[in-house]
Amino acid sequence: MSAKQLVISENAQLQFVQNPNNGKIFFVCGSKRGYVSPAAQQKMSNGTLDDFQYAEVSIDGGVAVPCLMVVGNSQQNVKRSLGGELLH
Repeated sequence: MSAKQLVISENAQLQFVQNPNNGKIFFVCGSKRGYVSPAAQQKMSNGTLDDFQYAEVSIDGGVAVPCLMVVGNSQQNVKRSLGGELLH
């Protein structure tokens, strides 16, 4: 979901926080707290809410980790789309 949707659903601001013990950046938004991708860390000082996406990522079915990432231009690489007829 978009970071804007996250802020609305959590009814809270999106905050970038630095861990004082190791210097790593994480995010907090209401009850969600998690990883900030390197690209998102680069955007955090000059980006807007629309630049970020939120997802809960799991590797091989493991525990899902909340993640904040930068919105990419992934649509330019799309070769084929399916399911458009199901959308209203």
